[in-house]
Amino acid sequence: MCASHDIQRLCESWWNKLAEASREEHRRFAVQFLALHGWDSPVAVETRAVSAQPGTLSYLVREGARPPFAAHFVPAGLLEPARTVVERGLDFCPATRILVAATRALDVHYAFITDLFRSYLYDARTGELLLHADTPAEYVAEFGDRLHEEQVAGGALHEARRQPRSYAARQLREWMQRWCETLQVDWRAPEETAWLAMDRLVVLRYLVEHDILRRPGWRLAKQFAEVLALASSASPDGAGKALVSLFQDIARAWNAELFAPQPPLEAILEQDRVAAPLLREFVLLSRSKFNVATVLESFNYGDASEKARVRMIPEENPERVTMLAKQTPGTIDEMQLELDVSDEGYRAIFHWVDRLTDLYGRLANEFQAARYPRDTGEGEFDLFDWSAIETARPNALTDPFQHVVEHGLIVYCATPRQFRTARLMLYLHLIRRYQEAKTRLSSFPRIEAMLQPRPTVLESDRRRIYQANRGDEWEVI
Repeated sequence: MCASHDIQRLCESWWNKLAEASREEHRRFAVQFLALHGWDSPVAVETRAVSAQPGTLSYLVREGARPPFAAHFVPAGLLEPARTVVERGLDFCPATRILVAATRALDVHYAFITDLFRSYLYDARTGELLLHADTPAEYVAEFGDRLHEEQVAGGALHEARRQPRSYAARQLREWMQRWCETLQVDWRAPEETAWLAMDRLVVLRYLVEHDILRRPGWRLAKQFAEVLALASSASPDGAGKALVSLFQDIARAWNAELFAPQPPLEAILEQDRVAAPLLREFVLLSRSKFNVATVLESFNYGDASEKARVRMIPEENPERVTMLAKQTPGTIDEMQLELDVSDEGYRAIFHWVDRLTDLYGRLANEFQAARYPRDTGEGEFDLFDWSAIETARPNALTDPFQHVVEHGLIVYCATPRQFRTARLMLYLHLIRRYQEAKTRLSSFPRIEAMLQPRPTVLESDRRRIYQANRGDEWEVI
């Protein structure tokens, strides 16, 4: 195993001679550092991303067919203290983000980044920060032998403890709350407007990760990268207007109501003093924070009843199950379910959206089998017959996701917080479903049509009360 005191002494000696050290000396210390961990023949690697960090030395260590990790040795002053990065709810500093992306591009699963004083270890696939240290002594205490060749061969990297989802969710929430307070205090934004800005960024990041906006001439990831590059440049003039323009493009081209113009919000975000630092931090959050489960868990705070709605597991509803079982292609367009967030929680939205779209899929197969003969024996199918059949196809079987949002399901929300949470989670769930189903998205369904203020008495309750009263007999006294 590696001698801890030798590693600490090596790092400290590098910093003692830093002023007069050459690149070759830097290379010698990097190779010696790896040798103390049992890696005798590291392979130097150059990539475009690494070359963007002048003075960085990058190596792949060899253990079997796949290099277990890439080691990046950066010049002094490039890495921020890991403790301050974590305290701000972030996963990267600018240098580590670039190097983790370079590691992922090399198809290597782990990235170790150090200036021989501060050190970071990442899962390059998700961007999760696994271990960090701000001094050589901390490195010895926190990392131990985890990077040693024998430990890596035994699976030490795969067994590295991941933070629970609740930790990532809390970091995401605290980051958003910090920026909401900044928008409210420094820029006089109403609370609802500030949270809308955060929700837009979450959906935007999720859209970039899930490539469903496909149209000739439209490249969301490229446009987003250009906005981020402008915001991160030495002179970020126009970054705010570029961000607002991207929001407007999404609203106009894809009918996304969440991004519809809101003049008070646009007036704030167009300010480079707001947009540039906001985007510079936003890009330092890992992709692991932007999944449906983590974003939903970020709402697990405050009022106890709201926390319960985040965690609530959907229950079977016999009345709804019976209603679904009775549906046919002829009745499905008129069927509508009601869901009460206050009583059923947010996960029920996912559950019943999926149940309905699965039903639409089954009925579509039945419709197809009934209307289209498998083998006519007559060669080509008659175009006029095909047109008549398609005209008779129920709307629910033509575009399941649009129909379930605009007609098949009503979600009742009792408070602005419920509305905001339900809307955000619906966007994320639908984006995921569109990608999984490989269904072409021409425009977003009118999601806000599904979300309605909760009435005093739900229609389903009214029907139940009416049916119960019909069965009762009045007792004469």
